[in-house]
Amino acid sequence: PIPNPHLLLPCPVPCCRRHPLCLVQFASYFGPVVLNQRSPLEARRKESTTTRIMSKPRILCLHGGGSNNDITPFQTKGLQLSSRMECIYLHAPHVMDYCYPGLGRFSDGPFYAWAVPSSNPLFLAAGVLLGKTFSDQEDQWDASLEYIAKFCMENGPFDGVYGFSQGTAIITDFSHPRIWRERFRMENCPWKFAILACGGASRNLTIPGDTVIDMPSFHMFGMKDWVLADSKKIANYWNPSRKVTHMHGRGHEIDVQMSRREKEMIFKLNDFLDEQLISKEACD
Repeated sequence: PIPNPHLLLPCPVPCCRRHPLCLVQFASYFGPVVLNQRSPLEARRKESTTTRIMSKPRILCLHGGGSNNDITPFQTKGLQLSSRMECIYLHAPHVMDYCYPGLGRFSDGPFYAWAVPSSNPLFLAAGVLLGKTFSDQEDQWDASLEYIAKFCMENGPFDGVYGFSQGTAIITDFSHPRIWRERFRMENCPWKFAILACGGASRNLTIPGDTVIDMPSFHMFGMKDWVLADSKKIANYWNPSRKVTHMHGRGHEIDVQMSRREKEMIFKLNDFLDEQLISKEACD
């Protein structure tokens, strides 16, 4: 009878055929064994796992009104998004003559909006007369939806999407099947989850007011935000059973120091991301 090789050799893994001493014994009884030989299926699994490890998840990032892609990286850094995801920054298509008050210290422009505001207390306080009617905004908003659709068709899909202020509203609009499926004939929404900070511009939304967007979402509110009510209104469009919220102690802002000041919020956000990205790996 053939002796059991595991009774003869100190191999930590039964039948591994890779332990050096196992190879000698298996060769004696069963013929030559090739070290690290893998089946085609095993090789494909290994390659797929390696690819997932090497490539970061992708998140589309949309700024607020009167801002640009110089500003959003400060936010993604403060939220630790850029350290664990590949951030794709998209500026809005409509140029503004002025930036959101205070942002001029961090960028020379140009500055953009998804729809140039017709009135805004902070812009008016800074002496900026925008001169746009709400009808102008509707046309610009419509053009912005088309702009995002084209970008996603050419560069998507993405794992998630991040938006700040006016960016949260355009994301909320686009995330509804009425927009991405019925209007733009997409098979799937171009992102699987949304991270929305200090929402604003809810009056620009074109989707029904009683709608529920059935997608995981994380919402950040500013305790001192002058549009806090608007931010909560936007959050109400999202499925409450798949929604996480947090109130930070600042105003209408997400800055680079958020991870230092708002540790509880960052902990909750990372938990949310872990759940979404693990679900993605399971599907893959």
